[in-house]
Amino acid sequence: MGQIRKINNVYYIEFYARGLLYSQPGGRTLAEAQKLLAQVEEKIAGGEALTISRHIDLPDFFERFTAAAQKQFSAKTFMRFKVVIGHFSGYLEREFPQIHQLAQVTPAVIESYKVHLAKSQRVKAANFTILLIKDILTFGITLGFLNDNPCTYVQLLAWPSGPIKKRTQRYLLAKRLLNQGVGLAKLTQLLNLDDIARTIYFAPLADASFSPPFSL
Repeated sequence: MGQIRKINNVYYIEFYARGLLYSQPGGRTLAEAQKLLAQVEEKIAGGEALTISRHIDLPDFFERFTAAAQKQFSAKTFMRFKVVIGHFSGYLEREFPQIHQLAQVTPAVIESYKVHLAKSQRVKAANFTILLIKDILTFGITLGFLNDNPCTYVQLLAWPSGPIKKRTQRYLLAKRLLNQGVGLAKLTQLLNLDDIARTIYFAPLADASFSPPFSL
């Protein structure tokens, strides 16, 4: 049995078919959503599940992520995610108004967003934002709406040159955890941002052969 959820001014229907969760806009009124859900359930009952396309709109996806993040992470990390989602959503509305679904967020879109961030933010903040976006989109893989994370193919901004700082134990721990693929949100619960920033290039945002253009 499916259900109906309202996000902003749109009703979404969600249901399971072939063991997978489906979600799609159902209309601006509850009656429209109920009608569509009834039609979908009739298709599933009639063995037509294969004719139903699987996608999720961005507002629906972001709401699901924030609901899960609020339960999983600290209040500070949760607010970081909310701020990033708000900023990224605003950017998409301005620069990519044709993008409405999660699957439409491609590496090219993330690359464009990175360039946009670089114009107004320090390298550390811009890279940190991209890593948070990566964590958010990984949730799309968990739900089954993405097969791959577009951030995987985006290289972080080059770290500015400066004096080499002492390699502390916390720094080495950050490097090891990032190399092992630990998500940034979980890492921020263990270490502070400066420790992570010094090793930010070690995050798996490129292929396995990628290495930073400088020694640490």
